Amino acid sequence: MTGNRIFVRLVGLFLGLALAVASCEKPANTLVIPVPPSKPNTGTGTDPSTGSGTGTGTGTGTGTGTGTQTGTLCMDIGQTPIVLAYFTEYTEVLPEVKLLTHINYAHGRFKNPKTGDGGIVITESKQAPLSKVVALKSVNPKLKVLLMIGGWGGHADGFSEMAKSDAKRTEFCQSVKKLIDQHKLDGVDIDWEYPTVSADNETGADKMDTQNFNLVLQELRETLGTSKIISFASSSSGKYVDWKTAIKYIDYVNVMTYDMGAAPSGHNSPLHKSSRFTHRSWDEAVDAHVQAGVPKNRQVMGVPFYGKAEKNPASGTKIFEYSVKYYEIPDILEKGLYKGKALARPVTRQWDATAMVPFLVDASGKNVLSYDDPASVDAKGSYVKANGMLGAMFWEYRYDTDDHALLKPLVRALYGKDSVLP
Repeated sequence: MTGNRIFVRLVGLFLGLALAVASCEKPANTLVIPVPPSKPNTGTGTDPSTGSGTGTGTGTGTGTGTGTQTGTLCMDIGQTPIVLAYFTEYTEVLPEVKLLTHINYAHGRFKNPKTGDGGIVITESKQAPLSKVVALKSVNPKLKVLLMIGGWGGHADGFSEMAKSDAKRTEFCQSVKKLIDQHKLDGVDIDWEYPTVSADNETGADKMDTQNFNLVLQELRETLGTSKIISFASSSSGKYVDWKTAIKYIDYVNVMTYDMGAAPSGHNSPLHKSSRFTHRSWDEAVDAHVQAGVPKNRQVMGVPFYGKAEKNPASGTKIFEYSVKYYEIPDILEKGLYKGKALARPVTRQWDATAMVPFLVDASGKNVLSYDDPASVDAKGSYVKANGMLGAMFWEYRYDTDDHALLKPLVRALYGKDSVLP
């Protein structure tokens, strides 16, 4: 009996050791929640994570590190309320950083978009290269500059192929880290439009994209650590992402509350749904993200600095291109000019008091352009502040007028003054 007991105990010991060794190996395609970091949050505001607790450092704005169970979020997301500009390579002037807290510099894209490997390359503005934008921290020391990767349609090509491969995910994360370190950036904004969907039938997609995206986010956070921001540009529908998992790694979500409708039958970016046009509204976009697992105070709401006309008008009825930049609006309303030419038919501004946005109509009363102006931008900034949102972002910086006719009212609505600086 004694020998048998010794034998049984030895067998049990060897089995236990084998299981312990096996448990140390990280299986492929398996999410592992990291241990919370011991370093305290550097923000002083209330933590907008799912946990409780506040930052203990001296930084301004809202921190997102302490208070989470996962401990995977950035420990200093920067000044809040966020006023974030998407700044593209087509922009010919440096941004006015006294009016901004964050800049997403675009575009970063896959070197090999069809295969999702080869790393990420940045296309820069000749007049405002990334180095000069980062150097503007001398004017606004609290400014955060991130690299935006992806975009609409074929610009997002490469994400799906990358996300489904262990090796390509690692290559992607290492490439992002290298670029962040090289250019002294504060993080990355992922603009995959959209997991599981081929936008405009250009972008590759796979039914496992949503699950694979979680794996990308986990490895990206492990690679970048908690000193860098990870954000994501989300559809106003709140779809395509497993938010209950993704929000453990994403610091905040840039909700694209635009392109929700267009003339003649919709508003581009209505605050509320009105009886005039019933396309999705800000209210619905916010609620969709909350229901999916993104708290209001992790949402940065999108303001379009452009309008939307009829996409495919009947022959002879076209007035505007499908997308109209805001800087073109003053000439349209004040001079009757569009792209330097007299309008074929006069248009006038109307205001939807429920949706809180303007639109242009022709002589017959037909909606010919849905857009935003200083009044609607002010209303949206007030909405962000009143509803406890993290801030506002806009697409894109170069669409505003030279005197910042849209950006200035947004800053005033969020900060009560003409600058984000103290």
